[in-house]
Amino acid sequence: MEETHPAAITPPPRAARKRNLASRLGITLAGGGLVQRGDMVMMLLLFLPGFIILLLLGTYPLISVLSLAFQRRSLFDTTGTYIGLENFQNILSSPLFWEALKNDLVYTLTTVPFQIVLGLAIALLLHQRFPGRNIFRGFLLFSYVVPTAVAAIIWRFMLSDSVGIVYFGVRNLGLPIPNTWFASTATAMPTVIMITVWKFFPFMVINFLAGLQSIDEQLYEAAKVDGASRWQAFRFVTLPMLMPVIAVVSLLRVVWTFNNWEVIALLTDGGPLNSTQTLPLLIYDTMFREFSIGRSATLSFLAMIVLAGFMLGFMFLYRRAEEKLQ
Repeated sequence: MEETHPAAITPPPRAARKRNLASRLGITLAGGGLVQRGDMVMMLLLFLPGFIILLLLGTYPLISVLSLAFQRRSLFDTTGTYIGLENFQNILSSPLFWEALKNDLVYTLTTVPFQIVLGLAIALLLHQRFPGRNIFRGFLLFSYVVPTAVAAIIWRFMLSDSVGIVYFGVRNLGLPIPNTWFASTATAMPTVIMITVWKFFPFMVINFLAGLQSIDEQLYEAAKVDGASRWQAFRFVTLPMLMPVIAVVSLLRVVWTFNNWEVIALLTDGGPLNSTQTLPLLIYDTMFREFSIGRSATLSFLAMIVLAGFMLGFMFLYRRAEEKLQ
């Protein structure tokens, strides 16, 4: 009786047996092939220096601020005294902190939606073909390219209750508009919001216009064939395709507006009666007027926590928008 042997198994190719680091990480070439060891080494050599620098630039300030938040330290001291959570207790029990946080949230959550709506409306208009479109696009950038300090000072003179051009215009026309733009607690914050929207809405227009130009025209043609109206085409084609762009630029504008110091500092300096006091102004005053590094670091850390919450929310919205497009 002859002894049977199992069928010979052909060993897999060497490339299939050898799973390098790139294959374990799921990194492949555009054509689907595996990344060779030499290419992986070169990629790491090019990637790691920049990654390490960014990691240091991001983690060192965070660790430094967190360390200072637990110290009682003056601006002129070289060393501080560890006091535990005393800075956090003092700030969280301060009515001025909560008022500044409330004003900052109102300022941010009002200006950004206005910028989105106004920017999207003008982007849709400038996306149409009409004579002189490029000229209008150029003029639109005027408020955005003007330095923020210059724009704030100009608006402050224009709305002055003694020498402002708006004051003379309202008085000569006999309009029933009180000239208390920055002097009243009821009008100071709305005035600051209006100027901020005017200054930064072109940023939204630029990004929305770029997003509109990237939408495939065949989608609109298909919607038109299905009998969709202009509103339906905007709702079911334009808006979903723009949602990733809206999420990203909204996050950027929320972070920049929440951290904005120069607009309010140059227009009202937090007044009148702290009605426009925000966290950036409070941090500045704590550092350079009260000379307290520890308390200003604590305020900065608390502001970072608020912005981290905004970031997580916008990341969720961005992921939802991307999933709907797939």
